[in-house]
Amino acid sequence: MRRLISIFLALLMAMSAVAAVDALTVKRTWNARFGADAVYGTGVMRAYTTGTGLLTLKLKKLSPTSVYGIQIRSGTCSNLGTIRATLYKFHPTATGIVDTTRTIPEAKMNDIWKAARAGNIVIRIGSGTAAKCATLAFNVATRIVVSSLAIDLPVIRGPSTYPPCRVAMWMPALSQPREPGVTMIYAHARAGMFLPLLSRSKINNGASLIGMRVKVYTSDSRVSTYQITEVRRHVKSIQSAAGATAERLWMYTSEGPNTSYPKLVVVAKRLSTTTTTYSASHPKARPVSC
Repeated sequence: MRRLISIFLALLMAMSAVAAVDALTVKRTWNARFGADAVYGTGVMRAYTTGTGLLTLKLKKLSPTSVYGIQIRSGTCSNLGTIRATLYKFHPTATGIVDTTRTIPEAKMNDIWKAARAGNIVIRIGSGTAAKCATLAFNVATRIVVSSLAIDLPVIRGPSTYPPCRVAMWMPALSQPREPGVTMIYAHARAGMFLPLLSRSKINNGASLIGMRVKVYTSDSRVSTYQITEVRRHVKSIQSAAGATAERLWMYTSEGPNTSYPKLVVVAKRLSTTTTTYSASHPKARPVSC
């Protein structure tokens, strides 16, 4: 009877721990597919607003006699970069299967975030010829549409150099649509880009922009509808975006021809998200130097 009670209490504690994790707010989710068509299985890494993370691995066709370690690295599977975090080790079952979920400590997640904001990251399990590697991918903004202003632009990752023309860009250091925090999408104030936002902002401090709808498409073939709630003119610092926790879209452009000029920030709140087609959410981006 004591043993049964102990087992019951252990199960109860485990269930409570899972419930506590499920109740956390997810900051970002990365997905990994090991091998072509995920022949070796999949992985999911979640980062929480508490700073911790959670890694779930569902793997198959591994060597049952091997012990596998886990590394999160910068770069790509074909061109591995620096090891950013070394996680736990695991041993497959006799049939080569792994089904595990483990917490990632805050300190290791901090290192992972630094790498993720700088570029691509991968997860690598094992070593040598037995190693398996997969890109840790997450959903990103791919297109922004403001029909009332004839704005319709592909969205790409913002470069570390001077921004190109004919596209909008998302800020790597910040959030993506449907994530907590600020999604910042920026573009030049030029014809065919964000010039209509700047032009409207100069009339009655942008009053005509308030209430306007904005659509942001993402790489998982979904589209989020936002409503403009605020127009901020002559902005000299956007540091507040880094610490924001409320989900918001910031459309950002310059008020002048060079970096010395203040900026315009148009703030929008998400109203809804629905599914869309792959073609609608994956426009062909053709950035050019400007």
